Amino acid sequence: HPVEVSCKAFTKLQLHAAKYPHCAINGLLVACKQTLKESKAIEIVDAIPLFHQCIELTPMLEIALTHVDAHCHANDLFVAGYYEAPQHLPSSIEPSIFGSKIADKIHGNLESVLSGEKGKSLAHLVVIDNKRITKTDSVNFFEKANEGKWKRCSQKDITFQENCEPVLMHLLNRKVARDIVDFDNHLDDISAHWLNHAVNQDKMLHFC
Repeated sequence: HPVEVSCKAFTKLQLHAAKYPHCAINGLLVACKQTLKESKAIEIVDAIPLFHQCIELTPMLEIALTHVDAHCHANDLFVAGYYEAPQHLPSSIEPSIFGSKIADKIHGNLESVLSGEKGKSLAHLVVIDNKRITKTDSVNFFEKANEGKWKRCSQKDITFQENCEPVLMHLLNRKVARDIVDFDNHLDDISAHWLNHAVNQDKMLHFC
């Protein structure tokens, strides 16, 4: 399945990494069911930031997943993947053990979520090269291989919506990263919503 990444999804996951440059961060990638049915493409339409503090705290993660699943069910969407940016990027970009486990869970859920679709190659794991977040090629996609491990996707299978990079640069220059809300922020202040309505409505995202 080819993967199409919207400008909104790209900018939000990168803004999350930019807000917490000295922390490991993680989040979820959300895709459109209708696009998958019609064109067999995985259209990633949104990124939902999860955590920047104790990112491996499983009870909090379960709460977040429940909220995101309900949001997806109500809007004809599905959780298509997991993203992470490590605190200290190693010389080789590989998924963390924890990230691989969460992506395995997403992969396992997809066949029940998407009736009639096989889960293989639908779920993706993304590792962000947080030293160069302004570029689309800093977003490294991995998919489930036959032997059960996560392998890097071919770049020709991944396309980004036009103008992703200039839009992100504009938002970074305006310090919009400060406005990104993840579940850590939401748990501290429930009036701060993890869907990031204010960022979603930014006029720059309508130029994509």
